[in-house]
Amino acid sequence: MSEPVGATSTPASDARPIVILDTNALLDWRVFKDPAAHPIAQAVMEGRLRWLACPSMEQEWHQVWPRSYFKAWQPDPMLTLTVFKHAEFVDEPPRGPLRCKDPDDQVFIDLALHVGAQWLFSKDAALLKLAKRAKLRGTQILTLPQWTLVP
Repeated sequence: MSEPVGATSTPASDARPIVILDTNALLDWRVFKDPAAHPIAQAVMEGRLRWLACPSMEQEWHQVWPRSYFKAWQPDPMLTLTVFKHAEFVDEPPRGPLRCKDPDDQVFIDLALHVGAQWLFSKDAALLKLAKRAKLRGTQILTLPQWTLVP
């Protein structure tokens, strides 16, 4: 597992947009190879977007992707094991003002709001239900196909 660093250790002058990728978005990128994930994945890998994550997100990923029902997609273990090398780790976020009906997804909205993420990518219904309230706080919750990078 990657070592977390405090959110305060990242330069405040870094103007790149911050994104949060939930586990479903990562599955679309690394397991299902969904074409809708390619623009975001490319922007993250090229450094145009700052993907922030915390240790519990990586831990959930390592519990989810090896499940037997993903075997049909033949995920490449090296791609799935190394996906978080593209993330910048921060400490676990404090509990935020919005409550997610799925406790497993709470950390994603908490981190997005805590760090001022521009986008939280998900297709999880519980997170998508928070989209209007999150947008009022400066974070857009989008599915991968809804996103286009503004140059």
